[in-house]
Amino acid sequence: MERLYRTEALVLRHRPLGEADRLVTLLTWERGKLCAVARGARKTKSKLAAGVDLFTHGYFILYRGKTFPTITGQEVKERFLHFRQDPDLYPYGLYLAELADLLLEEEQPAPECCRLLAAAWRLLGEGVDRALLSRAFELKLMSAIGYRPHLEGCLSCGDPEATLFSPRQGGLLCPSCSGGEGMGLEKGTLSLARHLLNTPLEQIKAVRSTRLQKAELDQAFTAFLSCQLDINRLKSRPILKFMEEKREG
Repeated sequence: MERLYRTEALVLRHRPLGEADRLVTLLTWERGKLCAVARGARKTKSKLAAGVDLFTHGYFILYRGKTFPTITGQEVKERFLHFRQDPDLYPYGLYLAELADLLLEEEQPAPECCRLLAAAWRLLGEGVDRALLSRAFELKLMSAIGYRPHLEGCLSCGDPEATLFSPRQGGLLCPSCSGGEGMGLEKGTLSLARHLLNTPLEQIKAVRSTRLQKAELDQAFTAFLSCQLDINRLKSRPILKFMEEKREG
């Protein structure tokens, strides 16, 4: 296996390592999620410092060592500066990064997830509905890793009129099959969820929704993620909840 290689990646997070280094979590197109050491990146004159910041898209040269690979060079392709310029946007960008970090496994190639996260970060700086984009990202990421919620008819009998969503079972149930389980969703909310799941993320700007639909989606998919994937560990989630409630007023 090659010791020195170049890869395209997004920076998901970083933390201090020793006195001057950073341990950086990268989501790479070719090699999936991995941690790498950026030596001296915490020094003010470091050539690596700016390239290993959160919300950076670039090309990284890595040297495979005995433990973590070492970043020996980098070329920035895109900086998502709007997250630093608008403090209200920062928690949304962080939430998407945290969710990807939590759900994606180490060293499993994930080009679709990389493209999805880069597109979502980009769109957040273009004035899209932030809550709606977050729901679309959740749905598409879950689908990409094999946790696609069943939104077409009852899970048990196939009844196309089913509108009860079971977070535990991961899809819709009709009243006869639910056994009292499931949260009721408006038909418009279900149509919106299907549209978000099946439409390219870049088309989110054209999607219209009501306050009720967004509230139902948030409730349903927060419960789904909690049941299936334990997202309660995400630090940004409570902040987003507060901000969305404040925005809806």
